[in-house]
Amino acid sequence: MTATTPAAPAGSSNGLGAGKGDFDTFRRMAPMLQRRTIAEGFDAVIIERVARELLGVPVQSLLSALSLPSSTILRKIAKHGRLSQGESDRVARVLYVLDLATDLFEDRERAAVWMSRANAELERLKPLEVLDVQPGYDRVRDILNRAQFGVAA
Repeated sequence: MTATTPAAPAGSSNGLGAGKGDFDTFRRMAPMLQRRTIAEGFDAVIIERVARELLGVPVQSLLSALSLPSSTILRKIAKHGRLSQGESDRVARVLYVLDLATDLFEDRERAAVWMSRANAELERLKPLEVLDVQPGYDRVRDILNRAQFGVAA
């Protein structure tokens, strides 16, 4: 059985992030297609869309949480540019974690609230604030997986 690999999102000329169905399309992509999409760079507007549509936070909050340079990213958004591979990878981590949290809480809004609240297992940092580096992402995933599958710490 082979995984389906949807084509690039319709209506997105620069990369993932501009089209209405892009988030669902990304979720359904095979892992290697996700990797290639990240490497090519998401459309910079994905930052605004993730912040406002998925997380309900100000764009600046998301940029700060992911340690992304505001002026550079806002310029890319204004010029309809693409994010770098590293910038896209940080955004992808948010999408992956939001997806896991949504599965756990069975509600995307509750998952977004969880991502924006301080967590004792993250030294009182918000899950969103530790996704800028791989060990933070790994820790958040571990917390969600343990909660989902009932594994003790």
